[in-house]
Amino acid sequence: MAATRKEKLDQVIGAIQKRWGSGAISRSSEQLARDTPRIATSFPSLDDATGAGGIPRGRIIELLGRPTSGMTTVALRIVAQAQADEGAAVYIDLERNFDPVYALRRGVLLEQLILVHPFDAGQALDMLPDFVRNGGFNLLVCDMPVRVQDKESTGRKLASTLGRLLAPLSKSNSTLLFLTTLAGQAGDGTPFYPQQATLPHFATLRLLFQRERWLYRQRDVHGFETRVIVIKNKLSTPGQEARIAIYFDETGPEDRL
Repeated sequence: MAATRKEKLDQVIGAIQKRWGSGAISRSSEQLARDTPRIATSFPSLDDATGAGGIPRGRIIELLGRPTSGMTTVALRIVAQAQADEGAAVYIDLERNFDPVYALRRGVLLEQLILVHPFDAGQALDMLPDFVRNGGFNLLVCDMPVRVQDKESTGRKLASTLGRLLAPLSKSNSTLLFLTTLAGQAGDGTPFYPQQATLPHFATLRLLFQRERWLYRQRDVHGFETRVIVIKNKLSTPGQEARIAIYFDETGPEDRL
C-alpha cells in the first residue's frame, strides 16, 4: 500500500533529524508548547501528557470530570504551585464546594488565597474581566458545574465574556482555569456534556478525569487511581493520557502507577 502524505512527511522529518540531529527540525506546535510559560500540576506524568510541562499561562483551561475523579485535587495542587511560584490565586466558588481543610492538606496557603462566593453564575462571569485586567493574579479558578453552563443565558454570557478575555489573558501571566463537574450520563454511559457548550471552543487545554479504581490499604480505601485524558490541546498533540494516584491521607501527589 502506498504511503500516505502524512507518512511521507514523517519519513522526511525522520531522515533530516537522523542526519542533522533531533533539534534540526520540529513541529511548530511542539516548539510553541516548549516556549509557553506554565504552572506545574505536581504530577509528572500529567505534566508530560500536556506537552507543555504543566498548565499553560495566558490561556483558558478546562478540567472536567465527575465528583471524586481527582479533578478538584489536581486543581488545588495547581493553586499551591502557583502560590509557590510567588503568584496570587483567586478561587471563584460558585457552588460553595470549597473545603479549606482539604485545600490546606493539598498545599494551598489559605491566607494567600482569595476565595470568592458569587451570588450566581452571571455575577461570577462579571467578576472575571476585573480579575484578569486589573487583579495581577497568576491563577483564576472558576468552579462552574456543567448544569450551570448548560443554561442558555449562562452560555451566551460565557461566550461573550471569554471572547473579550482572550486578548488581555494572552498578554498576562494569568491562567483562567475552569472546573466543570459532570453529572448524569448520555445513552452510551459517558458523562453528559452539552453539545452547544461554549467553554470547549475557547479552551486551549481540556483534561477529562475518570476515576478507574479504588486503592486499598489492607481493607480500607485510602485513595483512588484516575485516568486523565487530554481531549483538546492547541499547544501539543491531543489524545495523550496519564494515570495518577490520589491518596486521602497524604498532602502531596503520588504519581507512581
